[in-house]
Amino acid sequence: MKNTFVFFTIILFCTGADAQISASANFVKGGQNDAAKIMSSYLQPIERALLYNGANNNLLIFKQEEKTNLRLGIGLDLSFAFVNHDDLTFDLNTLNLEEFEPADPQQTLAQSISGNENTIVLQTRRKYYVPSSGYPFYASKPILSLNSPEGSNQKYLLYPLIHFFAEKQGNVVEFKALPPVKINSSTIKMSDIGLNIQHNLETSLNFIADLWFDIYITCGFNSNRLSYYLDIIPDEETLTFSLQSNNGPYDNQELQIHSKSFPLKINLVKQKKNISFSLGGGYNFTTSEVKLAGNYPLYAADPTNLFQIIVTDFEDPVEYTHRFNKLSVDASVSYRNNHISAGLKYSQSFYKNLALTFGYMF
Repeated sequence: MKNTFVFFTIILFCTGADAQISASANFVKGGQNDAAKIMSSYLQPIERALLYNGANNNLLIFKQEEKTNLRLGIGLDLSFAFVNHDDLTFDLNTLNLEEFEPADPQQTLAQSISGNENTIVLQTRRKYYVPSSGYPFYASKPILSLNSPEGSNQKYLLYPLIHFFAEKQGNVVEFKALPPVKINSSTIKMSDIGLNIQHNLETSLNFIADLWFDIYITCGFNSNRLSYYLDIIPDEETLTFSLQSNNGPYDNQELQIHSKSFPLKINLVKQKKNISFSLGGGYNFTTSEVKLAGNYPLYAADPTNLFQIIVTDFEDPVEYTHRFNKLSVDASVSYRNNHISAGLKYSQSFYKNLALTFGYMF
C-alpha cells in the first residue's frame, strides 16, 4: 500500500501537491476574479503537462504489413512532460488583479506549481478598520493577507497508462486507460482514457510502395480528469470574528481539471530488421477545463460596523477554459520481436515530452 502511494504521488509533482493546490485556491476568500487569475497562472504547468502527455504519448511506430493477421497486445506507457523555464514563475503585474496586490510593490514574481519554495505576500486592496490608541483612534488593515503558494521544485510530470492494442493489415487501434484512482485516501482522484488509430498508407496506396520509407498517419483522443478535494474554511483564530449562523458547510469543495487532447500526426518510417526509426510531426488540439466547485467563504468588511469582517458564501466561484493548440515534432525508435515490443519517443510542442512503451503481443 505504501509503494502504491509513493508511485502515484510522483505523478502529482510531489507528495505535498495537495497542500499547495489548496494554497492557490485559498485566494477565493478575497475575490472570485482574482482567484481565477492566480489559480490559472499557478496551475498552468500541470495543465500543459497533462495535455501534452496525452497528445504526444500516442502510438510508437512498428512496421505494419498489408497481410498481417489480427494480433492483440497489452502494455505499459510511461510519459514525461518537462516544464519550460518560463512556466516556473509568473508576474503578478501581468494579471491585472482587481482585489489583491503585492504587500511589497517590488516583489511581484510568484512561483507556479513547478517553481521553488519562495513566496511573497499578497493583500487585498479592500481594507477594514481596527481600533487604535492614537488619533483618529483607528487604523486600516487589508481584509485578507496570504502568502503566494509554494512551488514543488518538480520540473516534470510522470504519467503511467495501461494500453491494449490490436493490429491487422496495416492498421493499429490502441485503447489506453488509467482507472479512477484515489490518492492519499480522499485528497486526490485521477483517471484517464484514450484511443489512437494508426494506418500505414503503403497498404492502401500502391503507388508509394516502392519508396525507401513508409508513411504512417495517426489520429487520437485522450481525456484526463484530475480532482483535488479541498478544505477551505474561514480562519476565525487569525481574523477574530464570529461566523454568522448561515455560513457553510464547506464539505463539498473540489478543484476539477479536465484535459482533452486531439493529436493528428504523420510520420516517415524506416524499418531495419526488428528496429523501426520514425520522424514526423503534426498538430495537437488541446483543451483544459478547470472548475472550482462547491461552497466557499468570501471575506468582506461589515458595511454597518467597520471594525469587523463578515463572511458570505458563494457556490462554484471559478470556471475557465484554456486552449493550448500547438504544432509538434516527433522522433522515435522502437524494437519488436515475435512477442515483445519496446520503444522510446521524443516530442516537442509546448513542452518536451518523452514516452517509454513496453508491450507484449499474443
